[in-house]
Amino acid sequence: MKKKISLSLSSGGARGLAHIGVIEVLLENGYEIEEISGSSIGAVVGSMYASGGLLKFKKWVLSLDKLKVFSLMDFTIGGHGVMKGDKVFNKLKTIIGDQNIEDLKTPIKIIATDVINGKEIVFKKGSMYDAMRASCSIPGLVRPHVYRKTQLVDGGVLNPLPLNHLLSPNQTLAVNLNETKVNIKNKKSTSTTQNPENSYFNVLKEYFYFNKTNRKKLSFFDLTYKSIHIMQNKLANEMLSKHPVDFIVNIPFDSCYPLEFYKAKLMIKLGRDMCIKALKETPKKAIV
Repeated sequence: MKKKISLSLSSGGARGLAHIGVIEVLLENGYEIEEISGSSIGAVVGSMYASGGLLKFKKWVLSLDKLKVFSLMDFTIGGHGVMKGDKVFNKLKTIIGDQNIEDLKTPIKIIATDVINGKEIVFKKGSMYDAMRASCSIPGLVRPHVYRKTQLVDGGVLNPLPLNHLLSPNQTLAVNLNETKVNIKNKKSTSTTQNPENSYFNVLKEYFYFNKTNRKKLSFFDLTYKSIHIMQNKLANEMLSKHPVDFIVNIPFDSCYPLEFYKAKLMIKLGRDMCIKALKETPKKAIV
């Protein structure tokens, strides 16, 4: 008999590709994922699994290099974000077709933020892609998603780790992509050296990369990324204190920068390794 488990997948940009590895390990260890809640990239990976398209999604992200990631950035001028955010989802639709959330094989709740009215929006039905697009609209980076006469931004703004939307009494596992206190023995640097293939990325380096040599000089994206991380880490830890879980998989926030989706192989392996480690520990709810 399979062990049932509920899964909450946090926001965290490209670090969220670790969610793929976590799901793989759970399935390999005889777990049945009973329900999912997700914000931002957590909503994307969760939806890919719930729709039966995780293997196709994994194959696609593993094919990405820096130039392919760059080609998916639909830059815009004069909007409410650096990118429109439509191109990547239009591409995904050609790989995994759209489905209604209520028809997916695994129940999922996708979190977004109504930035006009300052409240959380929970998608339980309707277009899977519509919900994902809303949940991934990082403020300042991706244009807000217009929905029912309001504007929606990243679910991580209010709820980066939506444990409160899991209803099953069975075991729960949370994947937190924003932890700052994770120690990995013999951790190798995830930075990459520049080569001709990556030349187009150099043009936008000041926007999309941390300034590693001069911490006093912060680019636009440095400021945005640092601010969002501080906020999400605090919110995630508060959620964990209010909603204890059986297992927690912590992915260090500095393991991968938000747009480094070309590091899929590295992040999937990290997700696998950290999930294996978490499952070996005594379930936290069992500790008296």
